[in-house]
Amino acid sequence: MSNGQTRNTFPVLKRSPLLRHHRATHVPLPGPPRKNPESASLRPSRPPYLAALLVGLGGLFAGVTGPLLSTFVPILVRDALGDRRSLIGAVMAIDNVLLLLLVPLAGLLSDRARAGGGRRVPIVVAGVVMAAIGMAVFPASAALGIGGLIAAMVLLYTGINLQRSPLHALVADLLPSRYRSLGTASVTFQMCVGAIVFLMLGRALGMRIAFLVAAGTVLVIAATFAWVLREETSPAARPDEAGWQSLIATLGAAIRGTLPGLRAVFFATLLLQLTFQTFSTWFALHATERFAVRPEDVALGFIAWAIGGVIGALPAGALGVRFGRRTAMLLGFGLMCACLLALDRVATLAQAVPLLALASASWTLPTVNAFPLFMEPIPHQHRGMLAAVFLLCMALGGAIGDPLNGSLFDLAGGYRPLFVLMAVYTAFAFLAVLLVPRGAGEANTGPEENFAPRPG
Repeated sequence: MSNGQTRNTFPVLKRSPLLRHHRATHVPLPGPPRKNPESASLRPSRPPYLAALLVGLGGLFAGVTGPLLSTFVPILVRDALGDRRSLIGAVMAIDNVLLLLLVPLAGLLSDRARAGGGRRVPIVVAGVVMAAIGMAVFPASAALGIGGLIAAMVLLYTGINLQRSPLHALVADLLPSRYRSLGTASVTFQMCVGAIVFLMLGRALGMRIAFLVAAGTVLVIAATFAWVLREETSPAARPDEAGWQSLIATLGAAIRGTLPGLRAVFFATLLLQLTFQTFSTWFALHATERFAVRPEDVALGFIAWAIGGVIGALPAGALGVRFGRRTAMLLGFGLMCACLLALDRVATLAQAVPLLALASASWTLPTVNAFPLFMEPIPHQHRGMLAAVFLLCMALGGAIGDPLNGSLFDLAGGYRPLFVLMAVYTAFAFLAVLLVPRGAGEANTGPEENFAPRPG
């Protein structure tokens, strides 16, 4: 090639919209993911177990609060309003409204804080403290009528939703890329343990004492976040890079496929949540109809699912580290689909219990590895907002699941097809993950080097 030809080539490249977009948003160009040349030197000599344990406290927070709220909030709202189901539904929608408002807002604020040299942890701590206060006052708020109950719910759910996206972003900020699956495994493990413990406390001690114990536990979590977690200084970023316009450009790149595999992971995550929502909402009705058991006995199925989550979470993270996130997700969806089809054929609840535990253990493989795969190509200045997108994707799966499944059960004339539906959703999720290019979203393929945490 002549010198003249060479000189004519570079202006064309400089005018390329894709390259301009890449420079504006730090999104990697299409093509096979490239290893970070410095990743070997940056990789810690041993897994950061302490950092994973600390980040996992976010899962414990969810396990402490979620089951108690799911168990007692609907009852208190019904007692305050009577059997006016439309009003009950409107009050119960407070959580979803606050989620839609606060999850993206908190993600944006945390990104801007990081871009300005600040930290995400204060936002997380503020949310957790608000939730602790809400848990403490919630049982007594019912005495003030529906107004007091709504005020306590707003305080409580504001705290819960304020910490979600910054806390998820901290998994990427505080853990080296290779070990992020261990962080999400810790989150899932502690969430399942917390759910089991506090469900038992709620039954043994009653609502008021269980909520007070939960509030104290949540305050301890907040103190640990405030005093122990230390965020490393992030790479320099202009304030506009953590704004809405830059985020929209990044999302546009994901939709167009500039970020390899991100669309497929989005749909797989939605289907994963849709599968879980199908079980959590409809299993009780399915079991009482199909197995002719008492409603109290249905709890065995939910306990089996929680135990499966405890058993599977940490191995799921280890498998993601050892064999890759995509491989672990495919393995999990495949095993889960097989378990669900087997569950469709069992004759008794006793036969279903071990299969439910195995299905849940399989469920942890995509649950643990989806978020690290999703976040790997995301620049640090967008992690809070993209964590919000991930969480809203899961919320969307839950939102469409109940009306969709209700319509399908109406068509079937009963709840018998529950596990077949779950298997179909899981099979589609498996196919979605197959569309993720090999190597995309795997450890040390992101746009920047990773920073190890400094706990303590």
